[in-house]
Amino acid sequence: MSRFPDVVIIVRSKKNFANIGKVRIIGSASPCLSTLRVGAPVKDAVLCLLKNGFLITEQKNIGVFFRIR
Repeated sequence: MSRFPDVVIIVRSKKNFANIGKVRIIGSASPCLSTLRVGAPVKDAVLCLLKNGFLITEQKNIGVFFRIR
C-alpha cells in the first residue's frame, strides 16, 4: 500500500523575508510544529525540517519540503 508524503509549504513574509508569512502542512510536520508559525524565523523551521528527513525545493519566496513516509 502506497502512503502519501508529508508536505510543508512555507511562504516568506513580504515585509521581512527572514520570517514566515504563510505556512501549509499536508500530512505531518512533527516534531517541527512549534517552528512552523507565521512570524517565526524561516531559518529555524528549515533546519528542523531538514534534521527530520524532509527534502527541500525552493523557488523565490516559496519553500516546499517533502518527506516520504
